Amino acid sequence: MVDDRVTIELKSLWFPTRASGERSFTMQLEYGLNQFAKDQSLTIAEIAWSTGDVEEALSLLPPTMPAGTRQKLRELLQPWPEGRYTEAYSRSGGILNLFTPPWGEEQDEVWAGMLSEWEAESFPDEQARQKALQRLEQQWNTTPHPFFAGLSPAQVMVGGGPIERELASEFLDHIAEMLDGRGFESEGEMLIQVVMLLRGWQCQTTGGGRTIGETILAEREELLARRARILGGSWPR
Repeated sequence: MVDDRVTIELKSLWFPTRASGERSFTMQLEYGLNQFAKDQSLTIAEIAWSTGDVEEALSLLPPTMPAGTRQKLRELLQPWPEGRYTEAYSRSGGILNLFTPPWGEEQDEVWAGMLSEWEAESFPDEQARQKALQRLEQQWNTTPHPFFAGLSPAQVMVGGGPIERELASEFLDHIAEMLDGRGFESEGEMLIQVVMLLRGWQCQTTGGGRTIGETILAEREELLARRARILGGSWPR
C-alpha cells in the first residue's frame, strides 16, 4: 500500500552560518505545513485552523517522522494570539529573512515607537486606553516591518507556500554552486556576500512581470486570505 500522506523533504545545503542553517530547517517545516495533503482541499495548517485540532492535522504526516520534528510542527500549528503576533520574532520569515539576525522585541524600534506614542496619548478612561492598545497591536501585525525584510508579522506567521518553496530551493542551490568551498576571511564577510546576492535576486522579475519579492509577498497574502475565510467559516471542507 502506498502511503499518500504529506512528506516534508529536507536536503543538505550550504549556509554561511549555523544560525541560517537552523532557520532554514524551520522555513522548510513552514513550507510543509502549507502543502495540500492528497484528496484534501486544505493544507495541513488549514486543517488545524478549521478543526482546532492540531493532532488531526499532524496525523497526515508519516508516523516515522522524528519526534523532535513533529514537536516543532506542533508548536508551529498552535493558535495565533489574539493580540500582537510576537511569535513572528521566532519564525523563519522565509527565504527573504534566512540570513538576517535573530531580532526580538528588545530590538524592535518600530513597536517601541508605536508604544511610546500610545503612552503619551490621553484617553477618557482605561477601557478606551486598552482598546487603543489593541488597535495598535493589530496595526503592528499587518504593517510591513524592516525586521522581516518588508514582510508584515502576519505574513511571517502564515509561512511560505509552494511558489516560495520552489524559489527558495532555486536560490539556495544557486548560492551553493557559487560560494561553497570559497575562502572567506570571516563569517561576516560570508553573510554580506550572501545577503547581497539575496537582495539582488529578489528584485529580479518573474514570468508574471512581478519581482521575486513581490511574488513571495502576494503568495503569503493569499495564504492569509485563505486563513481568514477558513476562520470566518466561509470555506467548505
